[in-house]
Amino acid sequence: MQPRLQRLEEVLGEPLFESLLWGHEYDLSGLDDGLRDRIESGRFKRIVFYGMGCSSVVSDIVKGFFKAERIPIQVDVVNDYDLDWFIDREVLKDEATLTVIVCYSGWSVEPCLFFDAMREMTGNRNLIVLSGGGRIAGLCQEHGTSLIQYKLRHADREYPLYHVQQFFAIFLDLFHRLKLTNSTYQAELESSVAFLKQEFHEGTLQRARDIAERLSGSRIALLSTADWYVSLLKQTTMFFNEIAMVPTHRNLLHEFSHTEVATYSDPTEKQAIVVFRDAEADDYTQQKIRTLEGLFGDKSVPQNRNIEFVTVDLDQADFFKKFFFGHFFSVYVAYYLGKIADVQGRDLISIAAKNPWWSQRSIELFPECVDIPASLEPDGEQSVSEEPAKAG
Repeated sequence: MQPRLQRLEEVLGEPLFESLLWGHEYDLSGLDDGLRDRIESGRFKRIVFYGMGCSSVVSDIVKGFFKAERIPIQVDVVNDYDLDWFIDREVLKDEATLTVIVCYSGWSVEPCLFFDAMREMTGNRNLIVLSGGGRIAGLCQEHGTSLIQYKLRHADREYPLYHVQQFFAIFLDLFHRLKLTNSTYQAELESSVAFLKQEFHEGTLQRARDIAERLSGSRIALLSTADWYVSLLKQTTMFFNEIAMVPTHRNLLHEFSHTEVATYSDPTEKQAIVVFRDAEADDYTQQKIRTLEGLFGDKSVPQNRNIEFVTVDLDQADFFKKFFFGHFFSVYVAYYLGKIADVQGRDLISIAAKNPWWSQRSIELFPECVDIPASLEPDGEQSVSEEPAKAG
């Protein structure tokens, strides 16, 4: 078994479920007192999150959660330091906007570039960095910027995706402590953990294994309506891509039916469509899913010989149970699919994203994250950073 899957296997099930209850694993001492007072007084009506990769996943979950719970704060997520394509600069300068840069590793280049852009526009006013440490933590110390630091007890440095649910729990705890929300949602989280322990019995796991078998060898399209596209499909796509290492993309259900559906006319290579079906979706959406299932799920149609059509039902009682069931069921499918594919990973993300923190070679050579290389090359040669880095 590949090392990433072996490490995931060790925590699958109750350890990951129970990490929902570890929302206190962060350090708030680096938050400026004046900024904290402004947050707690209700000054901010909008939060702009900046993040890349897993950090953007957690920000998207928060955005979906605020909408689902009707929390009266506007949430925007920016995924590129070229911010003008995402949000107006005047919004970021607005005294009612709180900007939060989320960078778990602390070593990603783009968040540091966005940090520089924010300092140029606004100084440190109304800016928080949430990170595990690294270079961006050093920038915060250098410029007196508010820093909230993750303090995970069982952090997987290479795959922060394993901690998505805990990151979300940390946000919930943090928002309550800063009086942005009226609840820690601890009761809902505890109820969700109990639900997950009961729901993920052998029958559920066998269903995940069966779906993984059906998806094996396919290029996969994940579909949902807009609510789950934001909060669930992005991280699911990342699990399938990074952990199973199977080509996967996501699309909005209704947009897909107007565009990409044409490519499934008579594919010569195996394709798969996975629809996340919310029981509360409107009648037109339910009808659309039945139409797609009829078009592609009928194996008596010769053109469907290379198509697998799968539905994952989100029919649980509330946002928490729907989201966490969809999340963990997808994690299990990705895990089983990864075992079938048995692909040995390369440091492609580290090199392409110019973030050496995730690299297996870098982890072995620099386990304490000090003086970590500034870049990685495909042949294994590494250039060392000129300036010392903070541990993180």
